[in-house]
Amino acid sequence: MNAGRIEKIQIEAAQTPSSDELESDDNLVRGWQDALREAHEKMETYRADASSARTFAADVRDTEAALVELPRRIASHRAEIAYNRWAKDALAGLPEIPVVSMDRAFASVRKDHLLTLAPELARAIPKKSRLWADWSVWNFKRQPLDRSTALPAEAVRLARGSMDHFERIEVWQAVGMADPWLVGVMHFFADRERFYLLHDWGIETSPTRVALR
Repeated sequence: MNAGRIEKIQIEAAQTPSSDELESDDNLVRGWQDALREAHEKMETYRADASSARTFAADVRDTEAALVELPRRIASHRAEIAYNRWAKDALAGLPEIPVVSMDRAFASVRKDHLLTLAPELARAIPKKSRLWADWSVWNFKRQPLDRSTALPAEAVRLARGSMDHFERIEVWQAVGMADPWLVGVMHFFADRERFYLLHDWGIETSPTRVALR
């Protein structure tokens, strides 16, 4: 199950020492490593000089906080890098939906992202809604697959098969439009979720689970 693979990625990232340099590290990680080394050096100085520690008490507190926070940031970002590398292969052919805000009922996608992700839909919406000109994002109504009775039986069958790759399947419907999306949901770290477009009923060439490995 991919959920188990994601958990393994997170554990491996957390267990790797922050000071170790990995081939996959990017500039952000390397910058944090530099800041972490500097924080360690400053704390050694403060421990050796009690007078300086009292004089710069606020900096001591900030340095102590950095020694706790920076390893967490490094581990989290390394896990994200590893996940992206894994997803590029395991979820090849399935575009990720760049959600900018969401709640239990709706998810919002920026219009420029939608133009790239689903250009046919982005061209069709303005023909049916005047709100397109005023909104910076477009909203999608979310519902679990089990609550949808209007989807073709074959689509439901394919979606059930995709549960091996995603934690759950949802049906998203753009506000004002008829054709829904079939969306795979992957739980990410720190209670985040990532979404992938499995099928768009407005496009015949939508990706299917055949693309999944």
